[in-house]
Amino acid sequence: MQWQNSGSFVGAAYGDGNVITVLDDLILVDLSSFRSTVTVGNFPVWMHRSGVKPSRAIALGCIANVSGVAYGKQAVWNADGSVTIIGGVGSNDVVQCFQKVIPVPSGVTFA
Repeated sequence: MQWQNSGSFVGAAYGDGNVITVLDDLILVDLSSFRSTVTVGNFPVWMHRSGVKPSRAIALGCIANVSGVAYGKQAVWNADGSVTIIGGVGSNDVVQCFQKVIPVPSGVTFA
């Protein structure tokens, strides 16, 4: 995975994830925390660089917290390999991602 735009989404200095791994029947999500410099709605923050892509969109559930506010961020792993933050982010939001493991949904294949 790579940032859609590293000027708009500034990765945390301590984070070097941005990886989604499929292992057996599990999806391991490890996306880096970032600071947004733009305000966007539902938006593909991470783009596919290499590795597998799902045959259809997969809801990843809550993958992050927004620093200083009382809500989290959900995401979708799209069939093109990108990951969209649902509900968007605001300028100067610090999005603190956490690792997550979810089961592969029934009928989803990977290429």
